[in-house]
Amino acid sequence: MVLNKHGSFYMRSGWGTKIIDAVENDPHIFSPRNEQQAVDELGLGRVMIKALRYWAVVMGLTSEGKDSEGIIQKPSIVFNLIAERDRYFQDLGSLLVLHRNLVLNKDEATAWYWLFNEWNLQSISKEEFSDAFHSYLAINGMKIKKDAVDKEFNCVRSTYVGDANFDIKNVMDEDTYPFFGPLGVLKVSEDKKILKTQLTSKDIPLELLIYFIAMDNKSDSDNRKQINIDKLLEEKGQVGKYFNMRYSRLVEMLLEAENKRYIALNNNFGNRYIEFLDFDYSDLLTKYYMGKEA
Repeated sequence: MVLNKHGSFYMRSGWGTKIIDAVENDPHIFSPRNEQQAVDELGLGRVMIKALRYWAVVMGLTSEGKDSEGIIQKPSIVFNLIAERDRYFQDLGSLLVLHRNLVLNKDEATAWYWLFNEWNLQSISKEEFSDAFHSYLAINGMKIKKDAVDKEFNCVRSTYVGDANFDIKNVMDEDTYPFFGPLGVLKVSEDKKILKTQLTSKDIPLELLIYFIAMDNKSDSDNRKQINIDKLLEEKGQVGKYFNMRYSRLVEMLLEAENKRYIALNNNFGNRYIEFLDFDYSDLLTKYYMGKEA
């Protein structure tokens, strides 16, 4: 578990494209020995460059390795698909993929994981976040000052929620609008609490939903097993948690998935299950992007 590797710089609109352009041009761009080169090429300060490196890895765009030239960024499948089909992150599906990757990263994005998987209420104030998340860290062996937790709240909030005064036409130039703002998975109430919003079938493409479910339960999907729908809604690391889905909306989408023969639905003693079929669910991610215009 870690805090503040982002240097308090939240992921901003435009940074996803900066990451793709930079890594394609030079996979070693975020190596410490290339720091000045990165500053010159990306037009960002040193601390922001470190934040960009953090976000590239924690959202699953790249993984890191080492070679004779230093730290190297290895593009993921998601990186390559987005680079080819949605380079400027205009498709909300790309944001859904990276949101999922982020909030499932318990070790490197602990605050994001905690908010979407451990905090079970629909709203949270800064004070509640500070107290509850601080306790969660302490229980898990981390002694962190409250000030650091407060900064983490601000970064989590700013990753998803922008200032109401932002002019959406200028956000790419301003480079300050939250990267995940268009998803609308979080908003701020009049009393300044963070509110989780419920995503529906209109917000989540079917192929991506089934891909997420299969990858979140990979052993089950690989072995064509059944899982209880309640698990998808209630357990940590499942779509019901990180997309804050209602039972009725989820079942609606699962019925559509059954019609497309992605899964089968079964009733056992009043409990509903999904059954994974003889299907390569990893292909659904590529299928989604290949169905989009480049």
